[in-house]
Amino acid sequence: MKRTIKGFALSLVLSTFTFGSYTKAVTITEGFTFSVASSSNPSIGTHFHSSTGGDFGNPAGKAEVGSFGSFEQVRGLSEYNLAGLTASGPAFITFNVFNKNGLFGQPPKGNLSIDIYSYPGNNTENISDFQGPASGFIGSFNTSGLSIGDTLSFDINSLFDIAIGNGDSSFGVRLQPESFTTGMPTWTFDNFRLTTDNQSTKQSVPSPLPFYGAAVAFGYSRKLRMKIKTNSKTKVISTVS
Repeated sequence: MKRTIKGFALSLVLSTFTFGSYTKAVTITEGFTFSVASSSNPSIGTHFHSSTGGDFGNPAGKAEVGSFGSFEQVRGLSEYNLAGLTASGPAFITFNVFNKNGLFGQPPKGNLSIDIYSYPGNNTENISDFQGPASGFIGSFNTSGLSIGDTLSFDINSLFDIAIGNGDSSFGVRLQPESFTTGMPTWTFDNFRLTTDNQSTKQSVPSPLPFYGAAVAFGYSRKLRMKIKTNSKTKVISTVS
């Protein structure tokens, strides 16, 4: 199942304006954001929780992540139209905390560890994006210390450049639980966009890892992870475990 947005302003193609020594950070393009949930099999998406179709009366543009009910896994997705964009300069995936629970009024249950992956998008809401093949690992974070309205940014420059070089029409980003268990906490995020700067209010951000480089980087990154200490605010991991 899929839904395509026609006339949606997916590509606010802007540039970085420089005035002497002052550089103004801007939005590269806005995200097209939605949520997909599974049914009894938590590894396969079957229905939307947030989309332009107004599923269950929920608002569009929300990325819900965690669990719902006794067995559903929920993942948040956002796609970015690459038409007219070039690989020039830094790029970050940036978004905000919408709430500390899900879209159905379930009470907050605590904190959640979330992985972020990239995937080849098509500027369309697809249920299959829930489990579609990933093209790279962007990073991980824990919601500990986060408040509603906080901003998070993750470096995607190398993955963005690869997508542009491949001629991809869209760059997809998927937020999913690091390790899914039934009844786990659910958090919701919104205001997804690609930016030229790190706007994060809570954390430092690692560089992303394209999957074709995973074998080469594995030895080094494994040693590096041993040195990474989780601070009181959030946890950031730089490669796939």
